[in-house]
Amino acid sequence: MRTKVACHFQIPPPSDENFTNTIYSVCFSPDGRNILVAVGDRIFFYNAKTLEYEDSVRGHKSDVYCVAFSKDGLRFASGSADKTVVIWSISKEGLLRYNHKDPIQFLAYNPVLNSLISVTDGDFGLWTLDQSNVVKHDLPSKGLCADWSPDGQLLAIGCFNGTVLLRDKNGGKLAELMKSVSPIWTVQFCPKKFDTTDNTLAIGSWDEKLSIYSIAGGKSFNQIGLDKKLGFDPLSISFFSGGHYMVIGGTNKKLTLWNKEGVKLGEIGEMNDWIFSCSVQSETNKVLGSTNQGELKIHDVEFKTVHGLYNERYAHRDLMTDVIIQHLVSETRVKIRCRDYIRRISIYKDRLAVQLPEKLIIYTVNPEDPLDMKYKAYRKISKKLECEDLLVLEHHIILYKGKTLQLLNFSGAIEREWIMDSEIGYSKVIGGPPKKEGLIVGLKDGSIFKVFVDNAFPILLIKQSTAIKSVDINANREKVAVVDEFNNLFIYDSISKKLLHQETNVESVSWNLEMDEMLAYTGDGQLYIKTGDLSPSSQRMPGEVVGFKGSKIFTLFDGSMTAIDVPQSGTFYQYLQKDFKMAYKIACLGVTEQDWRSLGIEALKANDFDMSKRAFARIRDLKFLDLCEKSENAHRRRELNKFELEGEILCYLGKFKEASLLLCKNNLAKKAINMYTLLRKFKEAKEVAQKYGQGDIMDDEMILNQARDEEDNGNWKESASLYIKCKHFKEAIDVYGKKGVLDSILNILKILDKDKHNEEIQLCARYFKEMDNHTYAKQALLKLGDIKGLMALHIEFHQWDEALNQLKTHPQFADKVYLPYADWLAANDRFEEAQAAYKKAKKPDLALRIIEFLTKNAVIEKRFKDAAKYLFILACEHLKMVEDAVHPSPEDLKNLKRFEESSKKAEIYHAYDHVHKLIEDPYHSMVHGSLINETIFNSSRFLVNTISSQSLPGINKVYIYYALSLLGSKFEAFRTARFGYEKLQTLKISPEWQEEIDLAALKIRCKPFSDKEQYQPICNRCMNVNALINQNGDHCTACGHPFIRNFVGFDTLPLVEFVPETRIPLPNVLELLKEEPDESVSTPSSRPSQRTKPETDGWKENIYGEEQTLTFNQQNNEEDNDLFTQRMLEWLETQVTADSYRPVEVNEEILRSLRFSEVFMIDLRHICKSYPIRFFRNVIPDISIGLCDNSGKFYLQDEYEFANIEGNEWPFAKVGI
Repeated sequence: MRTKVACHFQIPPPSDENFTNTIYSVCFSPDGRNILVAVGDRIFFYNAKTLEYEDSVRGHKSDVYCVAFSKDGLRFASGSADKTVVIWSISKEGLLRYNHKDPIQFLAYNPVLNSLISVTDGDFGLWTLDQSNVVKHDLPSKGLCADWSPDGQLLAIGCFNGTVLLRDKNGGKLAELMKSVSPIWTVQFCPKKFDTTDNTLAIGSWDEKLSIYSIAGGKSFNQIGLDKKLGFDPLSISFFSGGHYMVIGGTNKKLTLWNKEGVKLGEIGEMNDWIFSCSVQSETNKVLGSTNQGELKIHDVEFKTVHGLYNERYAHRDLMTDVIIQHLVSETRVKIRCRDYIRRISIYKDRLAVQLPEKLIIYTVNPEDPLDMKYKAYRKISKKLECEDLLVLEHHIILYKGKTLQLLNFSGAIEREWIMDSEIGYSKVIGGPPKKEGLIVGLKDGSIFKVFVDNAFPILLIKQSTAIKSVDINANREKVAVVDEFNNLFIYDSISKKLLHQETNVESVSWNLEMDEMLAYTGDGQLYIKTGDLSPSSQRMPGEVVGFKGSKIFTLFDGSMTAIDVPQSGTFYQYLQKDFKMAYKIACLGVTEQDWRSLGIEALKANDFDMSKRAFARIRDLKFLDLCEKSENAHRRRELNKFELEGEILCYLGKFKEASLLLCKNNLAKKAINMYTLLRKFKEAKEVAQKYGQGDIMDDEMILNQARDEEDNGNWKESASLYIKCKHFKEAIDVYGKKGVLDSILNILKILDKDKHNEEIQLCARYFKEMDNHTYAKQALLKLGDIKGLMALHIEFHQWDEALNQLKTHPQFADKVYLPYADWLAANDRFEEAQAAYKKAKKPDLALRIIEFLTKNAVIEKRFKDAAKYLFILACEHLKMVEDAVHPSPEDLKNLKRFEESSKKAEIYHAYDHVHKLIEDPYHSMVHGSLINETIFNSSRFLVNTISSQSLPGINKVYIYYALSLLGSKFEAFRTARFGYEKLQTLKISPEWQEEIDLAALKIRCKPFSDKEQYQPICNRCMNVNALINQNGDHCTACGHPFIRNFVGFDTLPLVEFVPETRIPLPNVLELLKEEPDESVSTPSSRPSQRTKPETDGWKENIYGEEQTLTFNQQNNEEDNDLFTQRMLEWLETQVTADSYRPVEVNEEILRSLRFSEVFMIDLRHICKSYPIRFFRNVIPDISIGLCDNSGKFYLQDEYEFANIEGNEWPFAKVGI
């Protein structure tokens, strides 16, 4: 920051002894042309540029304390100790006068509404242009100052008691800020908001403090930082129009510069006494100050650009307290907030040095990442350093002042000092290894030195007579460019000291860091670039050049750094004709792709293959790189033809006609013909061949190329014909195949030879298969004799009959045929055939997986009857896998267990199907009436008895218990219904059902706790009456005999299981059962109709073969002669508990006494030959019972027939019963 006094004026004391020359208030007009000055009882007008007196007005009887201009510049106001406010026009005519009760202390115009606030000792008034009256508001303390927010909505008033009052635009109370116990002498709003809606308020109080507040809406406020200790009492604050800086005048007689955050930046100037008022001219950096001794001063404040540049990294000072680091190539920016006045900046490699008033901070980034911008504090030198400029190195700081250069380490210690012969005018780091860096130093006596930090003696490079303004040395340290104080440019050879070039009117110069012979310089608004001995090129560009790297020139103009891309094509083409290496160096700085191609072509023509390949590699031109490689190899073999090479270059550039003329002119017509043929220009190729006598090379090759051209143009018919003509059958087949013309492919197939065209025949077969033509593909494979491929074809097209017929002559493919055949059968629901096929394919486990998968899907889709069917099929498959059911192996035991589990699950899902239909399809049960309802009731009982705590997929226990409870209530089985409702209370129930179930559960408690006898099952073995529900299993609770269910209606059947004695062979058992029973032995079908009393004392002896039993109190009824019943009762007496249940064992005599029509045999030997037969007797022959021989499931004959009429499927038979 630099300041200078622009103008100065001392107002003499007035002639009236009642007044002094104290200046209480000053202000600039909004247009910046005039200054209002309040002195004595007058208002003076001064010229803002020269401080020349222009005019004055007088409208008060006492001292004028304050003046203010309106924002539009049409009016100004004055306030006086005479308690009046006068509003004046810009032509100095009084427009309005109004009074207060106390002297006027301060005036301020609203920047938006142009309303005026006048502050006095006891109140403040608001005057607006559209109102005749002044609205006044009382103050709690003497008012001293006031200001409006930039949007005109908020008013701040400073008071003598140390408070700041916040009011709205109409004077309404918003908040009160208790700032200090000392008077608030000055307040000022920042004129900008800087990306926030809050206002910034600066407050100066007479306790020598400055405070900055952020005010949101006038009702909430936060202090920014702490109070700043000034060391003097502030009397006036004025912001620059940009809002970044403010000026403070006070009792220290100085104008000081601060930023908007309260950081002191420096002193602007000193005056002769207290500075009562200061003001900043709008849109300029002119600062006006006035004192109580009548002094007026205008200072010009220049904000100097503080910056540093190293390669692409540019650092500069922003807002005096921040550092902006900018990568000029990647255009990334970072900011370092120092919160103190930044004096100097230097940047070098990964180091950044920032000098503050009392310390110097060194920052660093990752040196291995050229794009890293995350600067971190590395070292700090905590002392004040006096210097004119500084440079940062890898491990040191260079300071210079006057004639002295000092080398400091990062701890602040001086390691070396050089004292030059004259004052230093310019210095620059020129690089070098760490701790050995070099500097180039220009002195004001015209000397230029190289200084190395590890050498105590400077090295003189150049000595001239004029002072050095700037100097630079090129990258190889051979040439030095100097700009002197008269803006003359001199270029020297640093070794011979010879002057190489000279220019005038040059302001700045910089060598290219990547090109030793290239430098840039500026002058008269022009940028010049000079390379070697060539004349410089120029273009319009204001500013100074401060860096040059590659094709980028870094220029500084009006405090802003810019990176400019400079085209190098002009210089490039000047070197292209005489120096490939120099042209390549310039091209590396930045030229167009066409320029690189030109370099490559010229180098190739000159047989400089290395340079040519390097040029084409830069633009990744693979075609020309191949040409370079081919040409280089030919050159090594001494076979390179210059004209052929030039012709190929012309071809690559698309100049085919010129290439043909060149080749033909130099006896290379065949090359021209090949070129046109490759380009599909057959007409031109024929013309060249005919003209130069080359027709013999145009036969098959020409036809082939023409065929390819026709194909590329979409003429597929002509293309295929031409391919066939030149015997390229494969290409012809491809053309027809892509178009799907199978008949044409078949015609080609017929003329193909198996031995010569094996690949073409396979291609025919592939296209036939892709077009789903089994017959044509079969012909192709038969022609090849490919039996394996033929089998695969039959399988792919599901031609199973042909595949199976083929197996008769080629059984070795059985494994490859039967497995996909089985998969296909299973997918088409032909499970029995699929299982047979799986067995032939030696994959029986896959058949089981398919059935399990079908079962799972049926359950998911709620097809429970289908699930029962698949489970029964699965059970049969497991049973088939049992080899010996009588003496089972561990594997047999596993399969028997799976058989029983699957069979039981089939029964459960079959029963659940009825319950599910009741819930999901209530219309079904309503239509079929009580018969189906009773079936559902029995099914639910069966499910409760069977599944108990077991959980099966798809089965909803809520449905089961709901059906049990609902139908139990309907059939007066109240005990069972209550059981069901109690179970429902333990389950998670849908909210739609909850209320209904809760109500039904309460109602059922009003019913008897019993079930209707009609539905209570009676065990036909022990004649005990059982409860409807037995959660321990579906068997008698007394004797353990399982209930034999009718699997149509699910009621219990009068069947009792028995087993023949083990000593009786099975054939004998069957013969005995088939014999007619002895007439003397009664059977249930021929029992007497009357009962007689026993004629004995109650004891009776019974003899069965070798067994003798004695029974007491047996009645001599119709069952006395029924040997089976007697044996059953005797067997029952030998049973201790229900858990020890065993079927009744009978001998030959009992077997002979049974009628064959009353005996049922579950014989599953058609599934497993060793599976034992189970025997049952119908104890009530009047009931017509049926048995499914396929599954061993019982049913009532009439119910089964009715179910068949209804169309209900019997799930336990793979075929009809």
